[in-house]
Amino acid sequence: MGTQLVTGQNAKLNDAQLTFRLIVGDDQGASLDASAILLANTGKVSSDDDFVFFNQPKHPSGALLQKDGATFGVDLSKAPSYLERIVFVLTVEPGLSALTSGYRFDLSGSTDQFEFSGQGTGRPEKSLIVCELYRRNGDWKVKVVDQGFVGGMAPLAEHFGVDIDNNSKQAPSSTAAPVASPSKPQEKSSINLSKITLEKKGDTISLEKKSSTFGKIHVNLNWDQTTGASKKGLMSSLLGGNQGGIDLDLGCMFSFKDGSKGIVQALGKNFGSLEREPYIFLDGDDRTGSINQGENLYINGKHWNDIERIMIFAFIYEGVANWAQTNGRVSIKAPDQPEIEIRMDASGKDQNFCVIAMLENRNGALSVSKEVNYFANHKPADEQYGFGFQWKAGRK
Repeated sequence: MGTQLVTGQNAKLNDAQLTFRLIVGDDQGASLDASAILLANTGKVSSDDDFVFFNQPKHPSGALLQKDGATFGVDLSKAPSYLERIVFVLTVEPGLSALTSGYRFDLSGSTDQFEFSGQGTGRPEKSLIVCELYRRNGDWKVKVVDQGFVGGMAPLAEHFGVDIDNNSKQAPSSTAAPVASPSKPQEKSSINLSKITLEKKGDTISLEKKSSTFGKIHVNLNWDQTTGASKKGLMSSLLGGNQGGIDLDLGCMFSFKDGSKGIVQALGKNFGSLEREPYIFLDGDDRTGSINQGENLYINGKHWNDIERIMIFAFIYEGVANWAQTNGRVSIKAPDQPEIEIRMDASGKDQNFCVIAMLENRNGALSVSKEVNYFANHKPADEQYGFGFQWKAGRK
């Protein structure tokens, strides 16, 4: 039995000749494809040859060979000097959730033996960066990535600078393979990450750190607004009443690993702080509904390891709720990560409080799940999610 790795973990490789193998248990009849992408120091492919899949199973250098659908032979001694990473990719139709028994891989050589087991249940992603081999100071290492892309192979390939034929934006099991643009690595290096929409309640995506921290995490609440409309006319039509002065607020409940907890919201003027606890900050309160940027909450990702979970919510402080008409949506952005969008698409008529998303620390990763559950107010939402606050009436 080899060394068991966890998501985000890396380990030094001693062997140059290795075998990488993907293993899937119960796949519920899903269509599976494995491929590999070889990257230069720009983080991009340098030519068409750097995409290895069933229809192009061998890299010209001899550094990588797809032996069968799930097995690759690796010879790091033959890797050209410009190559710094080899990324192994799994594509699953209709999505990773079909892998009810999860998936695993092993990487073995004459002395090296590494293994990893990943989950599939509840994951909407259709393509997955399983792991990567990368060169650092002359040594090669393996790192577990386990990062998914809901949009499938096309956004993943574009993430690495591969241009996809407009007529074949699908996994490379199609007859028309993705085509890389040789000019891409010459452009200024930038990470092109897709926007991930969590479509169903319970859908979850896990983000791994690209560096030592997640940086500044930005949560934005926005909704449809009509240019030039008054507060009373616009929000009354959107939220189902003519009482004038509808006030839609963004906020969160949070708990830390040390047991401390709290709330950040405009109610009670609990705007928080980014540089000191709770390391969460609400940037003002839109009392007019006229700010095009909506409402914004920021989380200091440098302190993500201290946080256990953050429940993102929206609250109608005044007015009659008709959430379906607002086209309300929340976006969650972190540096070098895909933007995550959650739409408040479920019915919540006559309920003033919506739990939109849950952000959880899972072994250092940032797990985001779609909730979109409606409640009369803060108290029943807290009872449902178990934060355990004492509640009393409050004012802004």
